This record gives sequence, C-alpha cells and structure tokens, in this order.
Amino acid sequence: MPEPEKKNAELKITGMHCATCAVTIKEALAQVKNVSGAEVNFANDTARVEFDPAKVSLGDLEKAVRAAGYDVTNREVIIRIGGMMCATCVETIEAALRALPGIVSVSVNLGNEQAYVSYNPSLSGVRDMKQAIEDAGYQYLGLSGELSDEAEKAVREADLHDKLMRFSVGFAVAIPLMVLMWVPLGIPMQLMAYAMLVVSTPVFVYVASPIFRAAWVSLKNRILSMDVMYAMGTGVAFVASVMGTFSIVLTNAYMFYDTAIMLAAFLMLGRYLEARAKGRTSDAIRKLAGLQAKTATMIRGGKEVEVSVNDLVVGDLVVVKPGNRIPVDGEVVSGESYVDEAMITGEPVPPLREKGSRVIGGTISTNGVLRVKATRIGSDTVLAQIVRLVEAAQGSKPPVQRIADVAVMYFIPAVLVIAASAFIVWYYVLGATLILALTALISVLVVACPCALGLATPTAVTVGVGRGAELGILIRNGEALESAAKVTTVIFDKTGTLTKGQPEVTDLVAVDVTEETLISLAAAVEKNSAHPYAKAILRAAQKRGIVPETAEKFVTVGGKGVVAEVLGEQVTVGNRLYLQDHAVTVPPELDARISNYE
Repeated sequence: MPEPEKKNAELKITGMHCATCAVTIKEALAQVKNVSGAEVNFANDTARVEFDPAKVSLGDLEKAVRAAGYDVTNREVIIRIGGMMCATCVETIEAALRALPGIVSVSVNLGNEQAYVSYNPSLSGVRDMKQAIEDAGYQYLGLSGELSDEAEKAVREADLHDKLMRFSVGFAVAIPLMVLMWVPLGIPMQLMAYAMLVVSTPVFVYVASPIFRAAWVSLKNRILSMDVMYAMGTGVAFVASVMGTFSIVLTNAYMFYDTAIMLAAFLMLGRYLEARAKGRTSDAIRKLAGLQAKTATMIRGGKEVEVSVNDLVVGDLVVVKPGNRIPVDGEVVSGESYVDEAMITGEPVPPLREKGSRVIGGTISTNGVLRVKATRIGSDTVLAQIVRLVEAAQGSKPPVQRIADVAVMYFIPAVLVIAASAFIVWYYVLGATLILALTALISVLVVACPCALGLATPTAVTVGVGRGAELGILIRNGEALESAAKVTTVIFDKTGTLTKGQPEVTDLVAVDVTEETLISLAAAVEKNSAHPYAKAILRAAQKRGIVPETAEKFVTVGGKGVVAEVLGEQVTVGNRLYLQDHAVTVPPELDARISNYE
C-alpha cells in the first residue's frame, strides 16, 4: 500500500515573544493527529509543519496554534473573474478554489466579479488559482488593481461587444425565419425546411456556443448550472427541428429553428444587460481609487523632483502646490493652505492647515503651498484603507444572499425534474401530441431561471455599498446594509453632513451703508480668494446683479480673513479676531445681533 503524500506548510505566526513560545506552538502542532512533524522558528515567526492533507486541513493546524494562545496570518488576494452568470457559477468557482491545498477561505461576489481569497503561499499560489479558475471554465482577469483602468475597460468592452454581436445576429436571422413560418410564399415545405436548416445552423452555433460550452464545463465538474438548463431548452428545440426536416419521428410541419435561435439570442441579450449592470457596480471603487494621487513632488538633494507615489517612503518630504492632491498622510512642516477634506470628513468648509497640522492623502490644497513629511504611504493611508473597506463590504455575503445561494442550488435540479415530468405527463399520461409535450419541456427549462435570485442580491449589495461610498457613507459589510432596512432613527454628529455641501449668504446686516454697497465691497476683495466663504459672497453678489470692482494689494491671513484696497479705500473682511487686529470696533447692539447667527 503506497504511503500517503505528505505536505509541508509554512505558517506565519504572530504573538511569539520568546523561545518558550516556539516550544509551546511546536507541541500544540505535534499533538494534531496525522501531523508527522513540526518545527517553529522564533527568529522569523514561522512554523513548518509536515502533515497528510487528506486527513488534516490547514484550518486544523491554525486551530491548534490559536488554541495555544497565538495567531496565524495568511496572504489575501482579490481576483477578477469573467464569465460568471448566476449563483451556480459562484459555487463552481468557490469549490474549484477550495480544492487547492492551502486555501483558507474563499468568497466569490457575482455582482463585482471578484473572488476574495485567503491562502497560505507555501502550499498554493496565484498561478494555481488561475489554473483552477480556467479549468472550471471561467476567465482569470488578473488581480484587483493589476489591470489599469483603461485595460480593464477594454476587456469589459470586448466582452460586451461579443454579447452584443451574438444577440444582434440572432435577432437578425430569427425574426425573418419566424415571418417565413407564418407567411405563405408558395415554396414547397421540404425545400423551405432545407433552406432554413442551412441558414440557421451556423447562426445557432455562433449565438448559442457560449451556452453549450459553459454547460459542458459544468457537467464536467459535476455541477448542474443554469447553462445546462439553457442548453437543454435550446438544444431540444433545434434537434426537434432537424428531426422534422428529415422526417425522423416528426414531420417537417414541426420546425423550431426560429425558436431555438430566438431563445439563444434572448439569453445573450440578458447576459449583455447583466454584464452592463455589473460593470457599473465597480465605478464607485474606481472613483475612490481615482482620488489617490499618482505622482508626488518630493524634495531630493534640495531640489523638487516628481516621482511616482509608489517610490515614496515614510519620512520623505513632499511639496503640495495649490490645486494638487496631497499624496500621503503626513504632517505639515512649512507653509499654510486651506485643504479640501470633504471627501473624508464630509465638511464643506476647508480647514486651515499650517505647520504642525496633520493632513490626509487624497485631499486637495486649495490656495497655498505645503511641505508635508510623510507618516503613512501607499496602502497605509486613510484613503487606501477606505477603498479596502468598500471592496471588502462589496465582497461580503449578507444572510439573505447566503439563503439565495442555497435556494438556487436546490432550484435547478427541481426545475429539471419538473420539466421532465411535464413532458412525461403530457405525452404519455394525457396523450398530447409530441409537439405540445416538447413545448412544455422547453418552456419550463427556459422560463424557470433563478438568475434574478442569484444575481439580484449580490448586485444590490455591491451597488448599495458603492453608491454609499460615492455619497460619503461607508458601509462596513453586507450585514450592516441589510440591517439598515430596520433603522428607524438616525443621529448625526455633524451639522455639515446635513447641508447642501457649500456655504451660502443668508442674512446681511449693513451699518452706515446699503446692503448693495456692503456686498459689493466684500465681493471685490473676496474674488481674489478660493475660500468657500469667498465663493458664497460672490454668488450673493451675482444674484443681485453686482459686478465687483477691482481690488489691489490683496493680502490673506490664514484662519482669520483678507484685506485689500478697493477704489482707494482699505476693505477688511474676516472674523472677530481679525477685525480686532485691525482696530475695528463692533457696537454692542450689533455684536449681540451677530452672536445670534453663530
């Protein structure tokens, strides 16, 4: 009897503090049944285990380590997959990946066409996953982020174009064939049958080949997918037509060439629309990722050098000019500027950032130059963590989706039984014609499609999480989104999140001048500023039809206000502190009135 094949797995251990920890973990692993040996290296935090994969899983080894008071970390990847159509496809891919040694967990999301895989790299790698996905009959489109936006868009557009061409050709041929079946042309039926066979065969093969190919792969993997049902429905219609053409059992009065092509074309149309819908669900992720700066201007040898953000390291000094995105999370070492942080905080008014202030990568310096020391870069930045959070939420399965997945798995065999029973009852029990029995069989197979059940739930989760991210609402997972339906009360801790997102001038209090003069002078100064309050004043002037005068000697003081000369007179616009600095005294009665607006 041959010896069972042994595997050597390398576990990355966390929580070890001394050599005693290594001994404890080694003993815990050695006690697992069917483990041949274990060595723990305290220096590099790893454990190497020899075991029989047929009797011991990677989860058993990790469970033993955690029971000893330590933890195991695994590598995680997000794989983009093409060709998925329904929940059965999800189950097929998950089963194919789980069959690989070293796979800890797999979650495939139909809505955003991604597989979230946690694995041990010492047993399986991305190349193995790629092979498993392709062997299961689906397309490996690379790791998430591996393709550029343009390349990913090109792949998606090519897939959409292929589906569009197939259903267009199908409709273009099926409709004339349908008309010929109903409009008498005086052509002998046998001759018409041969002509329809010649015309429809290449079209049917072209339109329906993806369906039959997917059905074959499913059967090869011992899975009853929706493609098996579709292939049976369209295949029976086409084969019955061929039998009628050559008078095998059926006569040439029973031909469904148009029906077979039309059914396949409708399926391609459905898949085209589904692919378009799924393509839109990842837009939110791309928009969030697009907020991240691609390049940075850093100080190197006393000179400004433009580099890729991937080349930055913690401690580098970067220069952020007005209108540019801050490429890193960091601390301002010099300069001052109002920074638009609305995409992170939701607050419409940019705060002033000066020396010692913390700034967040992806936010925008509006009016000044900042020198920022990098404290977090790349995947460690707040924005990168937000992107990962949204991706993980889109890939999570809420309880309702898990129920839908299970329902689909039982639904397909049930439909096949019902379809076969319908044929048997109509033809053998009720004595109906073969054409009626075949019609019942085909109708059940084609109409009973749970794709809406399998696709709607993951798509709803993906779109909901993505749309929330666009609006600044971060949803941690699918369970939270599902629970949100039961929310009756919402408490906001920021008034800014309940506004239009931009300040507006609501009241004017003019002293010794008219309101038009007041807003005109303020607008003349503020048109030189990029501050949201300045824009609000300019909008107020525009509504009144006021054209601001030209201001000279414009000076801005961060966090306080601005001053300039208008028509030879100095005009100061700012907060209380700034007015006090310019010896502007506010009468008590006016000060009390101003306080009511604060």
